Amino acid sequence: MAGLKKFISNIILAALVGALIVFAASLFLPKKWQVSGKIVVFPSGKPASASQNLSEEIGNTAWIVNGDTFQKRNFGDFGADFAGAEVVKNSSMVLVKFRSAESDIQAIEDLIVKIPGQVDEYARDLYDGSPFKYKMASDPEISARPAWPNVIGNTAWGFTIGAILYFLYWLMVEDFIFKKDQGGEESPIEPKRKSVFDFFPEMEEKETFEKKVKFEKPVVIEEKKPEAEIIEKKTEPVEKTFSAPVKSSSAPSNLPIAESEIPPVSEASEYSEPSDEEVKERLNKLMRGEL
Repeated sequence: MAGLKKFISNIILAALVGALIVFAASLFLPKKWQVSGKIVVFPSGKPASASQNLSEEIGNTAWIVNGDTFQKRNFGDFGADFAGAEVVKNSSMVLVKFRSAESDIQAIEDLIVKIPGQVDEYARDLYDGSPFKYKMASDPEISARPAWPNVIGNTAWGFTIGAILYFLYWLMVEDFIFKKDQGGEESPIEPKRKSVFDFFPEMEEKETFEKKVKFEKPVVIEEKKPEAEIIEKKTEPVEKTFSAPVKSSSAPSNLPIAESEIPPVSEASEYSEPSDEEVKERLNKLMRGEL
């Protein structure tokens, strides 16, 4: 529905543009007035049967005036301004029309007044006699306003042409133009529509960045630790405790005797702390297996 409304609004707009262009052009065209005269056709009475053929003679008179031969013989330079001759409905008259610039109106009037005698002369040669007579019904008439260009008619044509041109554009450009994609199939070309990002590209960059931060999974970068630290984590710490040696029946005689000082061992007991000499003696006995 939205597409149909857009199409109708566009075609009306194109028609109005066409009408406006033609209207403006018509205003600059040279203006011409219509100068017309009515010629009465009636039988001369010779022969008597001429009155029976009067209706046909009215049509023949219009045909004679519209002929190229008659125009070249009688109109001269004003032949280009001749607008035609036609039978007046339900009458015995022929209407002769000319287009005339304002400066040529009087000359065209004089030319129209001469047409009945010229038709009579032409018909005498054609019929080998004068069975009919031709006379002006009244003085030539001049239009109140310029008849050419026809501004209203031209504007209507411009409106119609504008609508037709847009319809053809819609058929050729928006409906029937296709392009070939990589697969060889034809796909319609979609016209690129401008958005706010065409005028403010920095907004598009900001929005793209925000989308990436929102939807992309964060990447955790693990820091490489020294191998010594990794080995220390994998190896469980061993608590250093003193345990009493297992008594053996015999001990080797060549065991070394500790000469270095042993740090004092704190014991939670009721006895007093032993002296250094006592500690050395106990260690030596322990290492020899005497304890």
